[in-house]
Amino acid sequence: MAPISILSVLSALPLTLAHMQMFSPSPLGDPTANRPNEKADYNMNSPLNADGSNFPCKGYHLSTPLTTVATYKAGSTHRMKLKGSATHSDGSCQISLSCDGGENFNVIDSYIGDCPLNSNGYDFTIPSDIPSASQCLLAWTWYAPPLPTRQLPAVLYKFS
Repeated sequence: MAPISILSVLSALPLTLAHMQMFSPSPLGDPTANRPNEKADYNMNSPLNADGSNFPCKGYHLSTPLTTVATYKAGSTHRMKLKGSATHSDGSCQISLSCDGGENFNVIDSYIGDCPLNSNGYDFTIPSDIPSASQCLLAWTWYAPPLPTRQLPAVLYKFS
């Protein structure tokens, strides 16, 4: 099967200084990325709106030109890396894909417990049945009880 393209659009975590964020793959709004068509988010860790109006992905997938950051082959395995120090003593995480512009997300990997405590990152596998040349959003969601669900902006990828 040919590679698919995924867009990385991270949605916001309700965070303060030094909280967690996905840094690899590079999310939409990443202020360190060299993507001139995207508005840089210098407060990537700011919380989602309390009313949920910018869920998922901080709304970036709706307001940011989608730039492909990587091309993955269906069935291939990759690593997501996080940075920050406010792990809130554990939690569980999921990685999901949306290949319909962010209308629907499908979980492709779950990490029960010890997330985001793994400093080596989290491996995920692109489903083998993703259509060739699809453009998809990759999202990381963090469940850290008793805190509310946190989701970072996503990433755009292309599959071929």
